[in-house]
Amino acid sequence: MNKLTRLIRGEVKRLVKYKILPVSLATAAVWIGLFLFISAKEAREIAPLLIFVDVAAMSILLLGASHHLEKQDGTIRTMMVMPVSLGQIITAKTAASMLLAIESAVVTAAALYLIHGATFNYALLLLFVAIAGAAHAAIGFVLSLNSKDFTTMLGLLMLYMFVCTVPSILFSFGIVDAKYEWLFMISPSHSASHLISSAVRGEYQLAMIIAGCLYLTILAAALFRFAVYPKFKDNAARG
Repeated sequence: MNKLTRLIRGEVKRLVKYKILPVSLATAAVWIGLFLFISAKEAREIAPLLIFVDVAAMSILLLGASHHLEKQDGTIRTMMVMPVSLGQIITAKTAASMLLAIESAVVTAAALYLIHGATFNYALLLLFVAIAGAAHAAIGFVLSLNSKDFTTMLGLLMLYMFVCTVPSILFSFGIVDAKYEWLFMISPSHSASHLISSAVRGEYQLAMIIAGCLYLTILAAALFRFAVYPKFKDNAARG
């Protein structure tokens, strides 16, 4: 546990070193500025979308940036010779990525309360953000590990967003009929969006919430076990 704690602290320090955490905070500051110019009702409607974008897109983008910067610095190969397991290294990196998602949710929730006095189930929101953040960290690892450089990773991210994220955003604006939502739940992004929206708006569809939590948890576990772990080990060995 002590080794894992030190690894997580090291990952957080690298987030600061590579300006990833400051960029995430700057993005959250933009959302705060937006809340100042819209009504309480509009803020509550758009807040789930803003948190979702940070969890689904920004987390993947920042994790990819961190991964490729570490490759350039040789950090990953150095970590492989430390007295820690590969599982602990991946867990630490995942925890750091989830920290970015949770930080965004906390800042957005605080802004909603301080500016508009809006409150909701914070514990449930953090639980859903953690589940969605873990799943998208796994997706971010898959995209990063299968790209030769950051530019290639951006291309893969754009493809993922076009297939999985854009349709969910269209749904959130009511452009897609609600009767198709169960079909959309196959998308990790939409499952995450539904969970986050439920917590912020206080509108719960129990079957979809259970399905979304189970789906994202199983997806994260499967990706880490069968896609991330072996590929990470191979990439680290090759540098």
